[in-house]
Amino acid sequence: MTTTLDSICSSARVIVACGTGGVGKTSVAAALGVHAARAGRKVVVITIDPARRLADAIGLDGALGNEPQKVALDTSGELWVTMLDVRETFDNLVRETSPTPERAREVMENSFYRSLSRSLSGTRDYMAAERLHGLQNDSRFDLVIVDTPPSRNALDFLESPERLARFLKHPVVRLLVAPSRGGLRFASAAMTPVLKAISSVVGSDALTGVAAFLRAFDGMETEFSRRALAVAAMLRGNDTHFVVVTAPSPDALKEADHFVSELSRLGIELRLLVANRMPPRFGSSSSTDEHLRASQSSGDEAALHSLLASMYEDAERAEAGVDAFVRRTRTTFPQVPLASATELAEDIHSMDSIGVLAHQLAVAKPQL
Repeated sequence: MTTTLDSICSSARVIVACGTGGVGKTSVAAALGVHAARAGRKVVVITIDPARRLADAIGLDGALGNEPQKVALDTSGELWVTMLDVRETFDNLVRETSPTPERAREVMENSFYRSLSRSLSGTRDYMAAERLHGLQNDSRFDLVIVDTPPSRNALDFLESPERLARFLKHPVVRLLVAPSRGGLRFASAAMTPVLKAISSVVGSDALTGVAAFLRAFDGMETEFSRRALAVAAMLRGNDTHFVVVTAPSPDALKEADHFVSELSRLGIELRLLVANRMPPRFGSSSSTDEHLRASQSSGDEAALHSLLASMYEDAERAEAGVDAFVRRTRTTFPQVPLASATELAEDIHSMDSIGVLAHQLAVAKPQL
């Protein structure tokens, strides 16, 4: 039977998994990769979270970095994994867009650039978009799965390409770049009021470093902007599928509501909801039935039915919370399907457990 997961994993060029911390989003991203590899696709899963969750989830002992590593799988397709390295990605971008190796060295040796490339909070979103651009154009892969950070701001990278393009076209940036083009003099009277205003905020030394960086950067901004806008278009294209991963706790469902509203604000279609870490059900009984049986029994039998009643209450509470979340989501995205998986007995730390999760998510279920 063709399932929702089959449809998504077979048609997408990019899958973006969103969700708060503690819902198993990284494991779900890896499971989607396994499912697609089983279907014959060549998949790379990239985490833009600086933590080692992806490496831990698949049981990878060695370091995970910018260069994708192939995972051993008995499938017709391939699964690769990688973790964003901000500085390496930035350096590679400078090398690729620089007109000469000398200009690339000038940029990378600039004090402002060194500070910028080490500032994770300032550049991670931009470099995540750039790395996605590189992987999406890498002939080794036909599907890229993005594991976003477990943060309310995890979708910032979706808007970062447009922000970068706007920044590069900003009049102040053009003003600082202008001297290398034979235009205004750096200390000309026309620029002095602007530069004084900027230096009063960032300091004169910092301004000098920024200006030197931008002058060395001159001519490279066009390619930066082109790539940024290409990523922006790709993220909003029909070949990119967004998945929101949640768990049945009230906090996780509240955060999932936030991700759904952000996708709606950005005009991006939501393709799949994943309810992970659901309490397992045992048989077709209910908490009401088990409480009744407990009241009609005694001793160990009554204790057993009371325990089962408590377990069914947990499952029913979880299902009610997820059902309400799905109904809320479908007021905005009416056709979005739901996949679910139960809490496993142990933490996911191997490809075997990722495979179990992939199987659960792939099982066709009646839609709510």
